[in-house]
Amino acid sequence: MAIYRLLKKDVSFDQEAIDAMHSAFEQVCGELGLKSKNDPAAEIIAMKIIEAAKAGQRDPATMRLTVLLALGIMRDAPKQ
Repeated sequence: MAIYRLLKKDVSFDQEAIDAMHSAFEQVCGELGLKSKNDPAAEIIAMKIIEAAKAGQRDPATMRLTVLLALGIMRDAPKQ
């Protein structure tokens, strides 16, 4: 799986962060209809999620939104 393969290179995350990243990764891949986690697009998604986590993000929903905005799939964050 793309996110775990990339995380093997970075041991700076605790299990809670890894679980949050995995959840966000699965959500984004599901929304985009990515069936294969070996798809190059899945690797880009994984890298964007890891970037968000390195910046301190730990909420899967926010990571998901960050990735969708970064990829231009969403233009604006939903208003709360």
